[in-house]
Amino acid sequence: MEIEVILEGEGLSDLEVIRIPEGSLAREIVVAVATKSGFPAEEAVLFVEDAEEPLDLAVVVAPEKISGKIHHVHRVRKIEVEVFYQAQHKEKKFPPSARVQRVLDWAVGKDEFNIDPAIAPEMELALHGQTKPLPKNAHIGRYIRHPQCKLEFDLIRGVVPNGASE
Repeated sequence: MEIEVILEGEGLSDLEVIRIPEGSLAREIVVAVATKSGFPAEEAVLFVEDAEEPLDLAVVVAPEKISGKIHHVHRVRKIEVEVFYQAQHKEKKFPPSARVQRVLDWAVGKDEFNIDPAIAPEMELALHGQTKPLPKNAHIGRYIRHPQCKLEFDLIRGVVPNGASE
């Protein structure tokens, strides 16, 4: 029997699904992504989405523990994130498995840019210097490759429907 694993990772442009034999070690997930992305598997780690620390690669993959979870394979353990908004910028380190939404929530929060709660839901993140909002469920590690370990975003206001009809 095979186990289906949903992945993001270094060198992958979107979610991917791999199948590994039941009883495989977590290391096999890393090997699959590393092989596809062209980097040495022994340099990479495996995260569960939004987890701060990587998983032990020597554990046996249990279907009930990975079902419905998105995993992330990367060679960088922490990404220094810098978010720009107006004339300010804020920095914090996140794991590569952090979703764009998690970084956005941090950036608009009262301890960072303190965005008015009425407009906070309209805010989005774009890669620094660009205007296209990033998918909120994407892992930030998707946008960076080792040895780079810094990622810059702009906090932007998304399209606001005004009720006008054409």
